[in-house]
Amino acid sequence: MAGQSSSSSPTESSEHVLGISFFTGAVDEAVTLHVQAGGYVVIPASPALIKLNYDAEYRRAMQGADLALADSGLLVFLWRVAGGKKISRISGLSYFRHLLKQDVIQGGPNAFWIFHSTTAREKAAAWLAQRGVRIDQKSSFVAGIARSSSQDYEILTRLEEEKPKHVIIAMAGGGQEKLAHYLRDYLLYRPSIHCIGAALGFLSGEEKAIPEWAERSHLGWVFRLFAQPGMIFPRIGIAFALARMIFKYRSELPPLKKRWADL
Repeated sequence: MAGQSSSSSPTESSEHVLGISFFTGAVDEAVTLHVQAGGYVVIPASPALIKLNYDAEYRRAMQGADLALADSGLLVFLWRVAGGKKISRISGLSYFRHLLKQDVIQGGPNAFWIFHSTTAREKAAAWLAQRGVRIDQKSSFVAGIARSSSQDYEILTRLEEEKPKHVIIAMAGGGQEKLAHYLRDYLLYRPSIHCIGAALGFLSGEEKAIPEWAERSHLGWVFRLFAQPGMIFPRIGIAFALARMIFKYRSELPPLKKRWADL
């Protein structure tokens, strides 16, 4: 175990929701804070937050994050209705755009990129090359869908060899937060680890693009819904489940269930 802290303390600008300290400042403040402090940032959407009920490793990863941002507009709305203070809605897409604007990601040895597929890496490399950021085999890794201790250790070893200042994990779902938690705790140095999910995919064309005006207006979910109309009923179920969690547990982490069916 490295000499890094395995848990984070909330910043002054934070609001405790479902056991997680969500940042309440602006997106540019969040980027600056994380780049300076290092550790890992998580930006969970509503479907990922449901995993707090039954995934013990995911719960530890979310509570141990050095910075947590609320990607979910539904979470922000529900917390306001529940009587909590205002939380800033900062999507992974908005965060990543501001990260690029601050010009701290230079490519090459400065950054290490982790993708879920070779196609995702190729599309991202082409999009970023147009903006002066280079991705090559040495500065990237394609992770398998299923996490494994051997794969995690391989990534850890690569990072120790290269020692990039920034690690960008562009993988959707709950796996990226678990990986970030592992890397933060076992690396012998402290980079800034950015869990951006599908954000880069929306920009590179791997995912259906979301207009910037829609993202600013908190309407990105409408475009995602049209891209995946079959998800309308699951998303309704997720909305009800998240509402139940917030009104029942508020600032507290929900008790751990054995399985999804127990919710």
